[in-house]
Amino acid sequence: MPDNITTKEQLELAFENFSVAILFYERKGYSTLNSALLALLKEARRENGRLLLYLDELTLASLAVRNLFEIYLIFKHVHSDEKALFSWFGQAHKDSKEVKDGFITLMEKKGLDATELREIQKFEDESLDESPFKSKGGFPVKQLAEKYGCLDDYNFIYKLSSKLIHPSSMKVMAYDTLTENTNYLSVVLQTGVYFSQEFSLFLQSVIHENA
Repeated sequence: MPDNITTKEQLELAFENFSVAILFYERKGYSTLNSALLALLKEARRENGRLLLYLDELTLASLAVRNLFEIYLIFKHVHSDEKALFSWFGQAHKDSKEVKDGFITLMEKKGLDATELREIQKFEDESLDESPFKSKGGFPVKQLAEKYGCLDDYNFIYKLSSKLIHPSSMKVMAYDTLTENTNYLSVVLQTGVYFSQEFSLFLQSVIHENA
Protein backbone atom coordinates (compact mmCIF):
# COMPACT_ATOMS: atom_id res chain seq x y z
CA MET A 1 0.00 0.00 0.00
CA PRO A 2 1.45 3.44 -0.91
CA ASP A 3 2.94 5.39 1.99
CA ASN A 4 1.03 8.56 1.09
CA ILE A 5 -2.47 7.04 1.26
CA THR A 6 -4.59 8.85 3.82
CA THR A 7 -6.48 7.35 6.75
CA LYS A 8 -9.76 8.17 5.03
CA GLU A 9 -8.64 6.47 1.82
CA GLN A 10 -7.52 3.38 3.74
CA LEU A 11 -10.90 3.13 5.44
CA GLU A 12 -12.69 3.68 2.13
CA LEU A 13 -10.69 0.80 0.67
CA ALA A 14 -11.71 -1.39 3.61
CA PHE A 15 -15.34 -0.41 2.99
CA GLU A 16 -14.98 -1.60 -0.61
CA ASN A 17 -13.38 -4.86 0.56
CA PHE A 18 -16.30 -5.51 2.89
CA SER A 19 -18.67 -4.85 -0.01
CA VAL A 20 -16.84 -7.36 -2.22
CA ALA A 21 -17.01 -10.00 0.53
CA ILE A 22 -20.71 -9.31 1.10
CA LEU A 23 -21.42 -9.83 -2.61
CA PHE A 24 -19.44 -13.06 -2.52
CA TYR A 25 -21.53 -14.49 0.33
CA GLU A 26 -24.79 -13.24 -1.16
CA ARG A 27 -24.00 -15.20 -4.31
CA LYS A 28 -23.12 -18.37 -2.40
CA GLY A 29 -26.69 -18.98 -1.34
CA TYR A 30 -28.11 -19.79 2.06
CA SER A 31 -26.47 -21.91 4.70
CA THR A 32 -26.30 -21.45 8.45
CA LEU A 33 -22.64 -20.45 8.19
CA ASN A 34 -23.11 -18.12 5.22
CA SER A 35 -26.05 -16.42 6.95
CA ALA A 36 -23.96 -15.68 10.04
CA LEU A 37 -20.91 -14.50 8.11
CA LEU A 38 -22.97 -12.30 5.81
CA ALA A 39 -24.68 -10.60 8.76
CA LEU A 40 -21.31 -10.01 10.46
CA LEU A 41 -19.85 -8.54 7.26
CA LYS A 42 -22.76 -6.15 6.86
CA GLU A 43 -22.31 -4.99 10.44
CA ALA A 44 -18.56 -4.57 9.86
CA ARG A 45 -19.29 -2.43 6.82
CA ARG A 46 -21.76 -0.34 8.84
CA GLU A 47 -19.16 0.23 11.57
CA ASN A 48 -16.53 1.05 8.96
CA GLY A 49 -18.97 3.56 7.47
CA ARG A 50 -19.61 5.09 10.91
CA LEU A 51 -15.88 5.45 11.43
CA LEU A 52 -15.61 7.29 8.12
CA LEU A 53 -18.39 9.63 9.26
CA TYR A 54 -16.72 10.40 12.58
CA LEU A 55 -13.06 10.75 11.70
CA ASP A 56 -12.92 13.95 13.76
CA GLU A 57 -14.92 12.75 16.78
CA LEU A 58 -12.88 10.91 19.42
CA THR A 59 -15.72 9.22 21.33
CA LEU A 60 -17.65 7.91 18.32
CA ALA A 61 -14.49 6.90 16.47
CA SER A 62 -13.40 4.92 19.55
CA LEU A 63 -16.76 3.14 19.68
CA ALA A 64 -16.60 2.22 15.98
CA VAL A 65 -13.05 0.89 16.32
CA ARG A 66 -13.96 -1.24 19.32
CA ASN A 67 -16.94 -2.69 17.47
CA LEU A 68 -14.88 -3.43 14.36
CA PHE A 69 -12.34 -5.24 16.54
CA GLU A 70 -15.08 -7.37 18.13
CA ILE A 71 -16.70 -8.19 14.79
CA TYR A 72 -13.31 -9.23 13.38
CA LEU A 73 -12.76 -11.66 16.27
CA ILE A 74 -16.31 -13.04 16.14
CA PHE A 75 -16.10 -13.53 12.36
CA LYS A 76 -12.88 -15.53 12.69
CA HIS A 77 -14.34 -17.59 15.52
CA VAL A 78 -17.65 -18.38 13.84
CA HIS A 79 -15.90 -19.15 10.55
CA SER A 80 -13.50 -21.63 12.11
CA ASP A 81 -15.64 -23.45 14.70
CA GLU A 82 -19.09 -25.03 14.19
CA LYS A 83 -19.75 -24.94 17.94
CA ALA A 84 -19.07 -21.20 17.87
CA LEU A 85 -21.46 -20.86 14.92
CA PHE A 86 -24.28 -22.60 16.81
CA SER A 87 -23.49 -20.58 19.91
CA TRP A 88 -23.71 -17.35 17.88
CA PHE A 89 -27.25 -18.17 16.76
CA GLY A 90 -28.17 -19.13 20.32
CA GLN A 91 -26.90 -15.78 21.54
CA ALA A 92 -29.43 -14.02 19.32
CA HIS A 93 -32.26 -15.72 21.21
CA LYS A 94 -30.84 -14.85 24.63
CA ASP A 95 -30.19 -11.24 23.61
CA SER A 96 -33.70 -10.88 22.22
CA LYS A 97 -35.28 -12.41 25.33
CA GLU A 98 -33.33 -10.09 27.65
CA VAL A 99 -34.43 -7.04 25.67
CA LYS A 100 -38.07 -8.17 25.59
CA ASP A 101 -38.05 -9.00 29.29
CA GLY A 102 -36.81 -5.49 29.99
CA PHE A 103 -39.54 -3.92 27.85
CA ILE A 104 -42.23 -6.16 29.35
CA THR A 105 -41.23 -5.26 32.89
CA LEU A 106 -41.11 -1.54 32.10
CA MET A 107 -44.38 -1.56 30.16
CA GLU A 108 -46.27 -3.41 32.87
CA LYS A 109 -44.92 -1.09 35.56
CA LYS A 110 -46.36 1.77 33.53
CA GLY A 111 -49.70 0.01 33.10
CA LEU A 112 -49.20 -0.78 29.41
CA ASP A 113 -50.27 -3.97 27.67
CA ALA A 114 -47.30 -6.27 26.96
CA THR A 115 -49.36 -9.18 25.57
CA GLU A 116 -47.94 -8.85 22.06
CA LEU A 117 -44.35 -8.98 23.31
CA ARG A 118 -45.14 -12.04 25.42
CA GLU A 119 -46.61 -13.78 22.37
CA ILE A 120 -43.55 -12.95 20.30
CA GLN A 121 -41.30 -14.32 23.03
CA LYS A 122 -43.37 -17.51 23.22
CA PHE A 123 -43.02 -17.97 19.46
CA GLU A 124 -39.23 -17.43 19.63
CA ASP A 125 -38.92 -19.90 22.52
CA GLU A 126 -40.86 -22.54 20.57
CA SER A 127 -38.75 -21.91 17.45
CA LEU A 128 -35.58 -22.33 19.50
CA ASP A 129 -36.83 -25.67 20.88
CA GLU A 130 -37.26 -26.92 17.31
CA SER A 131 -33.79 -25.75 16.24
CA PRO A 132 -30.30 -27.17 16.91
CA PHE A 133 -29.41 -24.04 18.88
CA LYS A 134 -29.35 -23.33 22.61
CA SER A 135 -29.86 -19.97 24.27
CA LYS A 136 -26.34 -18.75 25.09
CA GLY A 137 -24.56 -15.77 26.55
CA GLY A 138 -22.16 -13.73 24.43
CA PHE A 139 -18.60 -14.71 23.61
CA PRO A 140 -16.05 -13.47 26.18
CA VAL A 141 -14.19 -11.03 23.93
CA LYS A 142 -11.00 -11.24 25.98
CA GLN A 143 -10.87 -15.01 25.46
CA LEU A 144 -11.38 -14.58 21.72
CA ALA A 145 -8.61 -11.99 21.62
CA GLU A 146 -6.26 -14.36 23.40
CA LYS A 147 -7.24 -17.27 21.11
CA TYR A 148 -6.52 -15.25 17.96
CA GLY A 149 -3.34 -13.53 19.13
CA CYS A 150 -4.85 -10.11 19.82
CA LEU A 151 -4.68 -9.92 23.62
CA ASP A 152 -2.41 -6.86 23.69
CA ASP A 153 -4.74 -5.14 21.23
CA TYR A 154 -7.73 -6.08 23.39
CA ASN A 155 -6.11 -4.62 26.51
CA PHE A 156 -5.34 -1.38 24.71
CA ILE A 157 -8.69 -1.02 22.94
CA TYR A 158 -10.80 -1.81 25.98
CA LYS A 159 -8.84 0.38 28.34
CA LEU A 160 -9.10 3.14 25.78
CA SER A 161 -12.77 2.67 25.03
CA SER A 162 -13.77 2.34 28.69
CA LYS A 163 -12.28 5.77 29.32
CA LEU A 164 -13.38 7.50 26.10
CA ILE A 165 -16.84 6.02 25.53
CA HIS A 166 -18.18 5.98 29.07
CA PRO A 167 -18.43 9.20 31.13
CA SER A 168 -15.22 8.46 33.01
CA SER A 169 -13.64 11.12 35.17
CA MET A 170 -10.77 11.43 32.70
CA LYS A 171 -13.10 12.01 29.75
CA VAL A 172 -15.38 14.43 31.56
CA MET A 173 -12.69 16.47 33.31
CA ALA A 174 -10.15 16.50 30.47
CA TYR A 175 -12.44 16.47 27.43
CA ASP A 176 -10.99 19.65 25.91
CA THR A 177 -7.44 18.38 26.31
CA LEU A 178 -8.31 14.97 24.86
CA THR A 179 -10.03 16.44 21.82
CA GLU A 180 -7.55 19.25 21.17
CA ASN A 181 -4.57 16.88 21.27
CA THR A 182 -4.81 15.13 17.91
CA ASN A 183 -2.44 12.36 19.02
CA TYR A 184 -5.27 10.56 20.83
CA LEU A 185 -7.56 10.57 17.82
CA SER A 186 -4.68 9.62 15.54
CA VAL A 187 -3.95 6.48 17.58
CA VAL A 188 -7.63 5.50 17.57
CA LEU A 189 -7.87 5.91 13.79
CA GLN A 190 -4.63 4.03 13.18
CA THR A 191 -6.01 1.16 15.24
CA GLY A 192 -9.19 1.21 13.17
CA VAL A 193 -7.22 1.16 9.94
CA TYR A 194 -5.06 -1.71 11.19
CA PHE A 195 -7.96 -3.99 12.05
CA SER A 196 -9.87 -3.04 8.92
CA GLN A 197 -6.81 -4.17 6.96
CA GLU A 198 -6.41 -7.35 9.02
CA PHE A 199 -10.08 -8.14 8.45
CA SER A 200 -9.69 -7.49 4.72
CA LEU A 201 -6.67 -9.78 4.49
CA PHE A 202 -8.52 -12.55 6.29
CA LEU A 203 -11.51 -12.12 3.97
CA GLN A 204 -9.26 -12.34 0.93
CA SER A 205 -7.85 -15.66 2.15
CA VAL A 206 -11.35 -17.02 2.92
CA ILE A 207 -12.71 -16.00 -0.49
CA HIS A 208 -9.68 -17.47 -2.25
CA GLU A 209 -10.16 -20.80 -0.43
CA ASN A 210 -13.86 -20.92 -1.33
CA ALA A 211 -13.73 -19.52 -4.87
